[in-house]
Amino acid sequence: MTLSGKRVLVTRSAEQAGELAALVRGAGGVPVLFPTIRLVPPEDPGPLDREIGRLASFDWVLFTSANAARFFRERAARLGNPSWPAGVRAASVGPGTARVLEFLGIPVRLTSETHTGEGLFEALKPHGVAGKRFLLPRAEEGRETLPELLAKDGGEVVAVVAYRNGLAERDDATAEEIVARPPDLCTFASPSAFRNLFALLGEEKAREMLRRSRIAVIGEVTRRAVERREFRVDIVPETYTLKGMVDAAAAYFARHPAAAPR
Repeated sequence: MTLSGKRVLVTRSAEQAGELAALVRGAGGVPVLFPTIRLVPPEDPGPLDREIGRLASFDWVLFTSANAARFFRERAARLGNPSWPAGVRAASVGPGTARVLEFLGIPVRLTSETHTGEGLFEALKPHGVAGKRFLLPRAEEGRETLPELLAKDGGEVVAVVAYRNGLAERDDATAEEIVARPPDLCTFASPSAFRNLFALLGEEKAREMLRRSRIAVIGEVTRRAVERREFRVDIVPETYTLKGMVDAAAAYFARHPAAAPR
């Protein structure tokens, strides 16, 4: 199954678009790069700085995205804390995040097989949750599911903002192109990537483009953000990864070869 020439809108940040674009090309599709988000540090780094300063007091540090890992490590290095405390274990939501952690010099003790907060919680349970302290560096709009599950099982959780999804600079040429000729598929990996599309294109033009395309998302949170604006999500991969989304999109177009544009 391939994307066989389908034009695929990539809304990830300019720094991260390359991975998804390569997967799209590998599946026979044509990536259309239009970043809608720009990854930036938290407005107030104080809470993150405080927890980095007492990192050794935690039993586990939980990373639910590669972005959280990068921003956390960068801030720690800037604060003069380049080494990882020997007694603190790091856990990753999936293999992609684990590879980034290892590259950053953070030894990964646990990687969940199911790439969600719920999956990470299930992976942690055999190691014991009650009475343990967990640090969760995450995006500003991080889900509450994992902290709630850990707290319910008796864990102490400190969730802290490591980065934010800001608004990307508008690419005027690509904006005109995708409005005039909507992509076959629009992809969104976060609610902010979807919302920012409207800020960059304008409400009316964004709606018209999306009505004439198919929509793929990673995760239920992003699905709900799309559906709140009364758009149908056509593709949600079972595996919440970029490759999972591309594979699911290829399977979708194999079942609906005439799909898009609407």
